[in-house]
Amino acid sequence: MVSAVDIITYIGIPLAVLGVLPTIYTCLKSYLTLRQITKTLRLNGVVAITRSALLSGIVEIEIPRRSIIPLDRHDPRYFGMRREEQKSGLKGGSWTIFEWKEMVIGVKSYRLQYHDELAQPQAEIDFEALVAFLLDRGAVPDQSGWADLRNSGLWTPVGTRLLCAPVSGDEVLSVRGSDDSDGILSLGVSWRKEWDRRGWESLPPYWTRVGPPLRKEWDVIRGLEEMEASPMGEDSTTASTRKSEGAFLDDDSAASEKNSVSRSPVRVRISATGVQEAFREDDAKRKLTLPHLRSGPPSSIPSNDATAGFWFCCGSTAFEAPQNGLWSFSIPADIIALARRETVPCGIVVLLGIMTDDQVPAWRTPSSAQAEQFEKHVKFMDQNRKMQEEMKLPPDQREAARRKRLAVDAADFHNEIRRKALRDEARKEQEIVEAMQSQKLPIDMIATSNLQFLIRTFSLAPEITVTQVVEQVLYGMIADASFANRLAVMLDLWKSWGQSGGMTKGHYLAVREEKIIFALASCVLWMVRRTVSEPMGSVVGDMGDCLRVWKKVRLG
Repeated sequence: MVSAVDIITYIGIPLAVLGVLPTIYTCLKSYLTLRQITKTLRLNGVVAITRSALLSGIVEIEIPRRSIIPLDRHDPRYFGMRREEQKSGLKGGSWTIFEWKEMVIGVKSYRLQYHDELAQPQAEIDFEALVAFLLDRGAVPDQSGWADLRNSGLWTPVGTRLLCAPVSGDEVLSVRGSDDSDGILSLGVSWRKEWDRRGWESLPPYWTRVGPPLRKEWDVIRGLEEMEASPMGEDSTTASTRKSEGAFLDDDSAASEKNSVSRSPVRVRISATGVQEAFREDDAKRKLTLPHLRSGPPSSIPSNDATAGFWFCCGSTAFEAPQNGLWSFSIPADIIALARRETVPCGIVVLLGIMTDDQVPAWRTPSSAQAEQFEKHVKFMDQNRKMQEEMKLPPDQREAARRKRLAVDAADFHNEIRRKALRDEARKEQEIVEAMQSQKLPIDMIATSNLQFLIRTFSLAPEITVTQVVEQVLYGMIADASFANRLAVMLDLWKSWGQSGGMTKGHYLAVREEKIIFALASCVLWMVRRTVSEPMGSVVGDMGDCLRVWKKVRLG
């Protein structure tokens, strides 16, 4: 007979063991998961505090969240990468491929059941500093990616590329999922050593390099010296005008420093708010103050002279943008519209002597030469008639008639001179009116014609380009505050008639007094127009807007 002891021995104990097995399995699994997680954290160089609840099978992990910023550019590790054993392959750890300045700003807690759920907190970084660092290494902005981020924000599809590799076009900076973003834009980064195309000697973002006039390529200094050495008998006004036309190459420093300064390129740092700092490459320790270029947009400035810094930033951005540089300053929409719009009448360009009537559409009423010839013929015939009548008179009356005829002819001659002067003045006024109402020309045609005008005026090399002219304009704005202000006034004037419906006589007279400045201003606007038509031109605006919206991002 089966006793109670037998039942407990052969049935109860196995059942009890089977009941404990799940608990044993959970404990064992928790231990193995903790061990695997600890090993994974160690292999990926992640410092964390781990705890395991054996009965529940949950592994708790606390990993510090870090705030990072790029190293100083002169640090040897700036253009380097971390060793393989220091990089993290965990989700959220893509930022560990570079060396950073790091600071712990909090702790992120995870509760895991399986080791493949392991991740690490994304690092927090200033968006502008991140993009500047990657561009400095050679990354290239993706036009469509920045446009999508600008339009969609946090709803931008995961995987959208913002920056690409310089050669292969692979993904460098892209949008990641928002699991660990806490409402902040989440990004991921990748880089390979073979993508590096730049070093400490390269021009970093925010900076533009403006070269001085080169004698071999553009021998302007010689031409200006000849123009300034005015010949005997030349009036002071003409000499002063000629000298002012060449002022854009003069430096405001002392004469003893002019030669050395004119041969040294200048580097200028420009941010979204304007010029920040500058120095000459031959004396990097000596900072240039450039007070005449430190200004904001024209809408916030009461004086026209103060807009020189704004126009310098526009010209510098247009000059550097096609070269993947100086992306932080965004050219305002009204300036872009001004460069795209046809604003200069063709007749005005002809009156200035920059173009000829054969190069532009017909714009003025042809002069009536036949009427003038008829009037001269009538006078000639009347003169002959009077002389024939004099010959029929007696000798004593003939002399009196001749004297009377000469007196009348002298009075008519003086009156005709006055009438001719009035007709010429009226004709000139009519020409100006017709010129202002003539067909407007695009900025590329105006800039090209002005370039030829500059070549003729300064005996420049025929192969010189508008880009080279703009570079010298920027250098002149750095070196000469007077020239910078004059150019800013001309561009403000151009903007005024471009937005008010057309050029007036006052605008024409101002341009006629500053023909050289007008020619240089057209080159700057042409550069802006060309930049907008290129892919890099549009991405600058999208990138700037995104950087203003997203100050901090999560990188991982």
